[in-house]
Amino acid sequence: MGLTGSELMNFVRDQQTLEREEREKERQDREKEEERLEKLRLFEIDQKAKEDERLKKTRLFEIERAKLELRREERARQEKEEARQEKEKEKEEARQENEKERQLEIDREEKARQLKLEREKKARQEKEKEKEEARQERERRKGG
Repeated sequence: MGLTGSELMNFVRDQQTLEREEREKERQDREKEEERLEKLRLFEIDQKAKEDERLKKTRLFEIERAKLELRREERARQEKEEARQEKEKEKEEARQENEKERQLEIDREEKARQLKLEREKKARQEKEKEKEEARQERERRKGG
């Protein structure tokens, strides 16, 4: 280009100014387009709101009917769940009762086993006592 010193600086400044102005114009154009789109969007929202208002009464009726149906279904589910829980509770109570009976039987068997062991132990002790007494008697006879 053949520019020197201050001419080059002026040229660079002019270029930067042009670029800034161009970016500013692009920014303004974008803002205008965004504003136009926002207005269009607001217009569409307004139109939709008007349409929604016209349908509101019908929808409210449908909603109320649906709510009523949901309440009925929920009540039926609750009754079914309560019946299921009651049945489950009865099963659990029966299971616990069976478990108690089984435990009582185990306890009775254990007591019987303990008694048997005690009787056997007592019988062994009696035999040993008798043997010991007989031994002592023999020793007394031998020694005496």
